Amino acid sequence: MKTINYILGCCIAMTLLYACIDDEGNYDYSELKTVNITNVYSNWSVPLGEEYVITPTIDYGDTDPSEFVYTWVSEIQEEWSDTISRDKELRYTFKEIARYMTTFVVEHVPTGALTSKQIDLNTVSRYSTGWTILSEQNNKSVLSYIRAEQSGENGIIYNFFKDIYTTLRGDDLGTGPIRMGRHFSSSSDEILVIQESGAVEIDGQDFSKAIATHEEFVGGAYPANFVPKQAEYGARLEAILGTDGNVYTRVNPNGSFQICQYNTHPAFSNARIEKMYYCAYLGYIYMYNELNHRMIALYDEPQAYTGMVIYPSMHPDSTHVDNFTPVDDMGEGTQLVFIGSYNVEGATGRDFVQIIKKGTNYYFQTYKAYLHRGSSNLYIFDEKEELFVGNDYVNENSKYCIDGSSYLYFTADNVLYCWNRINQVEVFYTFSSKITDIERYANGSDREEIAVGLENGEFYIIDASYESISGQKEKVLFKTEGLGRVVDVQYKYGNSSNFNKESRL
Repeated sequence: MKTINYILGCCIAMTLLYACIDDEGNYDYSELKTVNITNVYSNWSVPLGEEYVITPTIDYGDTDPSEFVYTWVSEIQEEWSDTISRDKELRYTFKEIARYMTTFVVEHVPTGALTSKQIDLNTVSRYSTGWTILSEQNNKSVLSYIRAEQSGENGIIYNFFKDIYTTLRGDDLGTGPIRMGRHFSSSSDEILVIQESGAVEIDGQDFSKAIATHEEFVGGAYPANFVPKQAEYGARLEAILGTDGNVYTRVNPNGSFQICQYNTHPAFSNARIEKMYYCAYLGYIYMYNELNHRMIALYDEPQAYTGMVIYPSMHPDSTHVDNFTPVDDMGEGTQLVFIGSYNVEGATGRDFVQIIKKGTNYYFQTYKAYLHRGSSNLYIFDEKEELFVGNDYVNENSKYCIDGSSYLYFTADNVLYCWNRINQVEVFYTFSSKITDIERYANGSDREEIAVGLENGEFYIIDASYESISGQKEKVLFKTEGLGRVVDVQYKYGNSSNFNKESRL
C-alpha cells in the first residue's frame, strides 16, 4: 500500500507540474520556481545502523528559500516506500541491508513546482568483527557491540553500540540471558543467544533474529525435557548441549546456515555431558562426561568420520606419571573447571590445558593429544599435573582464559590474575565489581586484548601485551558502563576464515 501511495503521489505531483507548465492561463512558465540541486549522490556503501548525512547544495536563483519545502522518500528493494525525512538535510539511520532507491523532492509552495533528484543508497554492515557483550538489565537480554577501528598509524578507536539489537530491530531480544555461542559460514556469522525466554540465532550482519533454536530440531520442537545450555559449531558437526546432559547433533554439509536440523535422538546413550570445547582446526568437539568421569569426543571432520565417537585414553606406549588424573578415569566427583588448547608450531596434534577440581582443591593439567585420522582413539601423552597456583584464590565463579603456552589468566571476585606458568601469580588488574566473564583476543602483536565484564554493568578492554603485563603501558584500552549485569563476552570473528586464522593459539 505504501508503494501504491508513493507512486500515486509521484504521478499526481508530476501531473501538477506539467499542468503548471502547460496551463498558460494560470501561470507563465517563468513563474515556475524550480531549483538546481547538487551534492546529492548515490552511495553503494552506506553504513547500516549509523546515522547517514546528506547535505544538498541548492541554487534557488532569485527566489526566497523560505518558500520551499523538502521531502526525502525511499523505496526499499522495490517492496515498500516511505517518507524518511522532511528536512533539507537528510539525517537518517538505515536499519535494513537493502537497496534504498531514494528521491529528494524540493517543492516551491506558492506555485507547486517540483524539482527532484533520485539516487541509490545501498547499505552495508560494519558489524563483522568486534566484541559482543550479553548482559541483563531489568531481566531483559541486552546485546551490545564494540568495533575497533584504526586511528592513525598505530592507534585504535573503539566504537561502542549499546543494546544494538533493540536499536536496529526496535523490539526486545528476550529475557533471562545465559550465554552466547559462535556460528560461522564462509562469508558471515550468527550469534546464538541462550536465554530463559527462548534461545535464538542472531544474524551477525544486521542483528536480526535469524531463527528460534527450537525450530532447528526435526519437528520444530525440543526433545522432551531439553533446555539449551551450550552449543559448539564445528566445520561440519554442530552440537547443542542441554541442562540434562544430553547432546544433540547435526551435520552441516556445506557450511551454510539453517540448512539442516538437529536430530531428536541424543548423540550418546550412556553419558551426561557437563561441558563442551571446540576451537579452530581441532577436528573434533571435546566433552567431559561426568556420568562416567571421563573425556569423550565427536569427530568434526574429515567428512567420512563426522559424528563418530572418539575415546581419549592414556597412550599405551608412553610412560605416565602417577599423580596425573587419567582422562579416561578421572574419578567420581571430579569437576572439569576449564579446558583450553594451543598449537605448537611444527608439532602434531594439540597441547591441552585443563583445570580440574577434586574435593576442595584445584589442579592444573597439561598434556598432548594425538588423533590418527579415522581412529576412535585419542591418545594422551607428555602429561603433567600439579596443585594449581591459584588454588587459594579461585572459587566456583572464577573465569579463565589462556594465551597459548605463555600465560594463564583467571579471576577471583573483582581481581584479574596473570600467571606466566613459571613464576608466582601476579595481580593484573583490580576492578570495582565482581568479574562475571573474560575472554582473550589476539591478532598478531598489533592487538592483544582481554575483554572483562563485571556484575555492576561495566565492561573493559584490557591491553594484554607484554608491555602492559610488565607495567610499561596503560592497561585499560576501553571502558563503558550502564549495561546491567554482564553475562557473557565474546569476540566476534565475522566468518569461518577469520576464526580459523585468528583464534588458533
